[in-house]
Amino acid sequence: MPDSQTLFIAAGATGFLILLLSVLLGEFGGGDGELGHEAAAPGPEIDGPGIDGAGPEIDGPAGVPGEIASGFDAGNDIPEGSAEIDAPHWFSIRMLSVSLVGFGAAGFIASYSGVYPIFAWPIAAAGFLAVGAGANRWILKPLARQQYNSLSSRWGWVGRTGVVTLDILPHGTGQVTFHDRAGGRITQTATSDLGEGIPKGSPVTITDLKKDGVVVHRSSFSD
Repeated sequence: MPDSQTLFIAAGATGFLILLLSVLLGEFGGGDGELGHEAAAPGPEIDGPGIDGAGPEIDGPAGVPGEIASGFDAGNDIPEGSAEIDAPHWFSIRMLSVSLVGFGAAGFIASYSGVYPIFAWPIAAAGFLAVGAGANRWILKPLARQQYNSLSSRWGWVGRTGVVTLDILPHGTGQVTFHDRAGGRITQTATSDLGEGIPKGSPVTITDLKKDGVVVHRSSFSD
């Protein structure tokens, strides 16, 4: 039967390997959904300046049919039904794996120091709780908050108007430039929501987001 030190080493190594796999898969924020979404209702009135800062005021994306318009939660930049980033909790893979590392480390140190096994296990349990709580407060929650803020900021692009700066190919990609709510100039890879080709210089409205860029609708006043 394995001794206590071997069990503690195995527990810590298992926790570390699970944590490493979680990091490599990019799951720190706890969000497993896609950035893109489909929503049924058009959004609230949004001031949508064009690339020259003089775009029209629009009720949701200009010229976008209601069935493909992206919805908004009036109190949040992230549309209702989108994949929000959940704060880490004790039963998440990340929390359990970090805590398991603390369990193994504390137990091994106690056992190696000559503490009787009957006392080493409670010390290991204390290490489980202490390391888990510390990692949650100082590492996992700040990372989740940062990722949430990044996603929230990107959702603020939906409804903005811009200009195609590189031809969007039919059922392909191109490039669009627009200003965010703070006035910053943003350039993103873009695809058409209708799969149509959109020539350079055409005004467009951002209707949705993708991991690798944005989805746009050719504005009606460009026709």
